[in-house]
Amino acid sequence: MKFKTLLLGLGRIASTLEKDKLRYHPCTHAGVLFSSFGKKYFDITAIYDLDEEAITNFYKQWRLKPSGVKSTLGEIKKETFDFAVIASSSEAHFDNAKFAISLGIKNLLIEKPVCMNTKELNSLLVLQKKHNLRIWVNHERRYHFLYKYVKDLIKSKAYGELRTIRASVLTSFRDPGNAFQEGGGPLLHDGTHAVDYIDYLLEERPVHVTSKLLKASKDSKIEEQALAVLQYPENVFVFLEAGGKRNYFQFEIDIQTENARFILSNDGHKFFETKESKLYKGFRSLASVQLPKIPKQLSNPWINIYREIESVLSGRSDLILGSLEVNQRIFSTIQAIYRGNVGR
Repeated sequence: MKFKTLLLGLGRIASTLEKDKLRYHPCTHAGVLFSSFGKKYFDITAIYDLDEEAITNFYKQWRLKPSGVKSTLGEIKKETFDFAVIASSSEAHFDNAKFAISLGIKNLLIEKPVCMNTKELNSLLVLQKKHNLRIWVNHERRYHFLYKYVKDLIKSKAYGELRTIRASVLTSFRDPGNAFQEGGGPLLHDGTHAVDYIDYLLEERPVHVTSKLLKASKDSKIEEQALAVLQYPENVFVFLEAGGKRNYFQFEIDIQTENARFILSNDGHKFFETKESKLYKGFRSLASVQLPKIPKQLSNPWINIYREIESVLSGRSDLILGSLEVNQRIFSTIQAIYRGNVGR
């Protein structure tokens, strides 16, 4: 069975990043939906964007005929859909979700961050309950084989108790106000990936948050850099940095247990475990260990999240890793960092 799909928003994460030859593919929603996997289970029957040029470019990029994929609001309102992907700008996520719900669509995949503020998120939770919706939020590292592998190791305590996590999401522009005007800066828009993975590992809210927000100027509406220390139960501490002041981009999660260290990074993954030291008598040091082999069928996190969605839509599963309720917890952690010193 193919699920009739509506794609709202046709920008970078929806489609155009697929043109980046340096990235693994697919790396966008359209890339998945038009892949050999996606074509088996999903059928894009309608698209929409406020920018008419984006619609034209989408048809051209994917070699589609306008007669085959509807793109006007009038046409869309006459159709029925099984599934909607909301890949518009963050500011439009909530309104587009409400629009999809008004069409009777019961299954939604929303790009991160799911909403811009707590009011929108709470309203979406009410709508989910009222209309019996299934909502995913796209934090793709939950669906990356190695990130899940490390989570399973941490949970099993195979390398002892978890001690600390260092997370950094460093952006390649010095003044993020050039990209984000208001309503949250790099912490909300990019740092959400790090906060999501930390939540995925620990499955709890922090008990205390201390943070510092630095702005490019006194007139800036959003932060240039966010730094935070988050204390979790069992005295697990997280040191988080999100923002600019770098001439490079980096996403990195450095996880340290009693007997191992795991570095998960866009620059490459590295695993270490404790061994008898070759440098100091009577001491132990960390030694590099080989990464597990990633099964080919699980190598792409984008395919993996859509595989989960197809399984739920087909009735074979009810598992939603990145549910709206989980994202409520993630959003509350981000808001705690914005507020400063918070404890419970």
